[in-house]
Amino acid sequence: MRSEQIFRPKFASTDDQQRCGSAVFDVRHCASHRVAVAVIGEVDALNGRELGRYVERHTGISRQLILDMRAVDFFGSLGFTALYYISVHCSRSDVDWAIVGSPAVRRLLSVCDPEGELPLATDLATALARLDRLAHRRQQFVWNSKTGWRAG
Repeated sequence: MRSEQIFRPKFASTDDQQRCGSAVFDVRHCASHRVAVAVIGEVDALNGRELGRYVERHTGISRQLILDMRAVDFFGSLGFTALYYISVHCSRSDVDWAIVGSPAVRRLLSVCDPEGELPLATDLATALARLDRLAHRRQQFVWNSKTGWRAG
């Protein structure tokens, strides 16, 4: 049987892990260009804003983000606000991203994001494939100071 988990969050005290209310945020740098943030527990009024800040702090120089929310048991409206904040941050920072959500996350997004503007993937494999496609498209163009953009 194949596992879809990017990583198993460490519950020992680390500098990259943050417990906020009834949620734990954890980060893993998967590659030089990709970071994964796992969210475990409940995203609500106590920690929705902090989730957005946590992701912002940890995207740094990464060009891709996987937001793994499969272990989220409760996802309140301020969780949606956090995702919107993350979306704006990623857009401004030129970071491609994807959300892998639990049933609670998918349920709220079906109401708050009926047009599917946020990059919600059905599973981890789909999210990774999306990011790989976006990375491939970016690599097709190279900036040359004399001629501008050209196919690479």
